[in-house]
Amino acid sequence: MSNRPPEDTAVSVKTGQFIVSRLTPSQPGALGIVGIYGDRACPILNAYFHAFKGTSIELLAVGCIAVGHWYHELATNGESVHSSRGGCGQTQKSQECVVLVRTGIQSWEIHTHGGMAVVESFLEIFESAGADKVSWNKWLTCMQKDTRDTTVRKQLAQVDGSYAAQILTRQLAGFFQSDISRVQQVLDMTPRCLDRLVVAQAIINRLKQAARIGLRLTQPWRVILLGPVNAGKSSLVNALAGYDRSIVSPHAGTTRDVLETRVVIAGWSVDFIDTAGFHLADTQKKKKNEIERKGIDRAAVAAMEADLILHVQPLDQSVNDGFSITKLGDDLPPYITVGTKSDLCDTKQSCEKTVLEPLVRTSARTGHGIDRLIQIVLEKLVPEIREQPGCFLEGVPISPEDVDVVRKLHEQAECYSRDL
Repeated sequence: MSNRPPEDTAVSVKTGQFIVSRLTPSQPGALGIVGIYGDRACPILNAYFHAFKGTSIELLAVGCIAVGHWYHELATNGESVHSSRGGCGQTQKSQECVVLVRTGIQSWEIHTHGGMAVVESFLEIFESAGADKVSWNKWLTCMQKDTRDTTVRKQLAQVDGSYAAQILTRQLAGFFQSDISRVQQVLDMTPRCLDRLVVAQAIINRLKQAARIGLRLTQPWRVILLGPVNAGKSSLVNALAGYDRSIVSPHAGTTRDVLETRVVIAGWSVDFIDTAGFHLADTQKKKKNEIERKGIDRAAVAAMEADLILHVQPLDQSVNDGFSITKLGDDLPPYITVGTKSDLCDTKQSCEKTVLEPLVRTSARTGHGIDRLIQIVLEKLVPEIREQPGCFLEGVPISPEDVDVVRKLHEQAECYSRDL
């Protein structure tokens, strides 16, 4: 145990504030962590916590731990819970072995094994003593000096795909700050050196390339399926998802609304959007009912907000769908033409007659072409993986503030280069 005076790390909380928070998920787990802040925390900890070897928690240095027993039920024969431990007539029971961590002059963490009920018991004790219970993300905002660290932790809790989680974990380990420091050291160094500048510019360029993905790690890619009625769009979504999400029917016009299905493929989170079908050219003059028309209108709006369009064309139909992607407007997302129902084509020649452009042939029934389609979708959404495979293995800007930092370094490097 150290007798070194503790250092305060809680700089964002208000004077006199007393808060408690669950810092681990509110679901069953092997470990539960509760955070406490305030000058009223220490008396309560003294009342309920008994450290092994008689360690004094008041003298515990910041970053140090004390291991001991916590007593969830404490009777003091009328005395306040803030009284010293071991008072006359005091009884203690419901013993729990915990680790107490001092994270600041007035901030603490309790680490315990056990289920949700154990953590709830800790929270109730401090709430009954006047503490305000706050969410984990509000706790981070209050307690963290490093706002970027807080941003990364909040994003990490929101991502679905493992690839995004890996990127954020590297940022939590300081990869971005390390890249920025390396560049800044070069720009501040004298005498100036062209070789060092080349290294610094390579880091800046990599950070600029990684920013496109880094700014949207918590936002799934949006891939929308457009095509004629009964083209197999819903079956294709189900095949991509690996389970039946969209209703499939042989009757045309089954899908009347925009349906979203979230899938994690190769570590990336993707929303596949199933839409109402457009009528074929030879029947599009038929009067459509109001519900169907609204469904088609919504599909057109969703297409403009998507990252990628899958233009679905059934290979078993001998007519073009009468719908051109370019009719949606000039500022379109990229698109892939996908041929469906390849298993229903009599011959390869008949399949080739039905389309006017290169496409990916698929069959939702047999699975033919599905893996190939997924690969092409990912290459369209994240071309950096193929073109710059090391782009995300180090620092990645994950906020507009990070991008601004990179931009300023780029400007400094330009000045550095001109002065060489």
